[in-house]
Amino acid sequence: MNIRIILLFIWCICSINTAFAQISFTSLYTKDGKETKNPEEAHYYREMSLAENSQVQVIEKYIENNKTKLIGTFPSFKDRIFIGQKLQAYEDGKIKSKEIFSHDGILIDTALYYHPTGKLRIAYQYPYKTEKNATTVTDTLILAYNDSLGNRTLFNGNGYAELLSSNNTIERGNFENHKKTGKWSGEFMNNKYTFEETYDNGKLISGYSKDSSNNEIPYNNSNFMTPPEYPNGINVLRLFVANSYQYPREAIQNRVKGTVKVSFIINQEGQMVDMKVEEDLGYGTGAEALRVLKRAKKWTPGIMRGVPVRVAYSFPIRLDLTSLR
Repeated sequence: MNIRIILLFIWCICSINTAFAQISFTSLYTKDGKETKNPEEAHYYREMSLAENSQVQVIEKYIENNKTKLIGTFPSFKDRIFIGQKLQAYEDGKIKSKEIFSHDGILIDTALYYHPTGKLRIAYQYPYKTEKNATTVTDTLILAYNDSLGNRTLFNGNGYAELLSSNNTIERGNFENHKKTGKWSGEFMNNKYTFEETYDNGKLISGYSKDSSNNEIPYNNSNFMTPPEYPNGINVLRLFVANSYQYPREAIQNRVKGTVKVSFIINQEGQMVDMKVEEDLGYGTGAEALRVLKRAKKWTPGIMRGVPVRVAYSFPIRLDLTSLR
């Protein structure tokens, strides 16, 4: 039977296996990682199962061939951050990456990434410390890099490497004692921009981006990478939401308590777009959150290498009506 037809039956179903008392959820995702209810546009599906230690086992599989895409663990159904070992594979089943995450979801220890051939591409080490139950990575060490032919061009922090980021950025250049050095170049934003930059002992000295019309955009440490910013700070937005939020009548009657979480994209113009309620308390609480946020001011957009970029953002709104009489 076609796997897409099968997924029509398992989509968003909570199943209880009485023999093992196992609770599991299945959801569908597009190729770019967005959750969908349409099996025809789904690229992979995710199964989340409650383990005996109350953690959640996460398994993702490609729909086309039902081969495993990812294996990992969440601390709970609500806290969807990876902890422990996380494995990812290409669509043909070859290993893509091996990573280890701390109890609070920080990438630590040794991380290995592979070429589509299954051969090692790059190896990192992330030394870390834990204080007051919070994990902090103290350094980023690049241990080895092999090109697509298997030639090792970097070893123990010295040599040439090509770095691939999850945001489709490619960087090419040399390391010395684990630090970027000399001239670096590459592409970002799906090859819409190229860049050249200069480093000294890991510190960016200067650089410029170039668009398809060869317009150059200079940058340095101050505008190399900056997050989006709400006018006068995020606390002003929190205050605006607190003063503007009107509890729906049903929410008051049911004395809701908890968090409504809204995700959105801050685009290159600073507008909040693609708003979505990720966590809802019901009784109209999510819809009211969207209404209020749509009235908020524009942001200063995020910057990457001097260029305004789209940035994903998550905004929690805490509600508590339990003290009402």
